Amino acid sequence: MTLLEQLIDKYQAATNDDEKAEIISADFDFLSDNNKWDFLLTLIENREAYDLVKVNVYKILEIADLTGLDITDIKNRILQALKVETDDMVKEYGFNALTWNFSNFPDVIDYCMDTVENEEEDENIRHCAFGVLTKSKDFQKINSLRDKLLQIKGFAKYATTFFKDRDNGIR
Repeated sequence: MTLLEQLIDKYQAATNDDEKAEIISADFDFLSDNNKWDFLLTLIENREAYDLVKVNVYKILEIADLTGLDITDIKNRILQALKVETDDMVKEYGFNALTWNFSNFPDVIDYCMDTVENEEEDENIRHCAFGVLTKSKDFQKINSLRDKLLQIKGFAKYATTFFKDRDNGIR
């Protein structure tokens, strides 16, 4: 039995949700077996999974080295999970997970822009989505959104600062 299989068994045998969240955080974070992603992504896709389990998966994804993996598939699974997620804290961490590895994808940028524009969405989630936009290296796409960002109620000053800093080479 591989270490990954042992850890999955340990997770499944855990008797409470906090224990499961700790197993994800402590045991899966630095596990070098790339097959772990299928298991971890399944957890964020599961609407019934405990919120701290999902948060811990997103924390791992945020800093993960995904070299050699199908990053498009991973990104698609994250986006799909975020679109149906109802827990605000989980959504915040989900957007944070998009920042480094996925912020250059046009569909990620579009989803983040839609979220920032959505005044019905929680303000913290909107700020997390805006954070993804500010980290994107797709400057052409982000520049094309400049006018829209500058007109979004509650975000004009952030957008102004972001574009001013970027135009001055600070970002």
